[in-house]
Amino acid sequence: MADNQSIIGRGAIFKGKISNASTIEINGRVEADIKSDKVTLGKHASLEGSIISELVVISGNYQGKIKADSVWLTDSSVITGEINYKSLQMDRGAALNCKIIHNWDENKLKNNKQIED
Repeated sequence: MADNQSIIGRGAIFKGKISNASTIEINGRVEADIKSDKVTLGKHASLEGSIISELVVISGNYQGKIKADSVWLTDSSVITGEINYKSLQMDRGAALNCKIIHNWDENKLKNNKQIED
């Protein structure tokens, strides 16, 4: 197990803010904003809040805004909110009710907007 790995077990309820965890695995219910290298949401888990991460894997219920380099939505995922990504993998069966934005690099978006103006 990595030194900066955090696990929220099935049945656990957590509310707050999570940061400085290199890896976080959620199997319970969480209402939090998360900043981590890797976030994994288990099949029976629920997460409400924002995520900023390099890799996000969702198998459970998620509501909020994701900003990630890579996002993988498994066949049991249910997503509501917004996904900003560079790479997206979505398995058949994933349910989405959200806005999806490719390449969330804010500097690039600002530069493109200046060109259009």
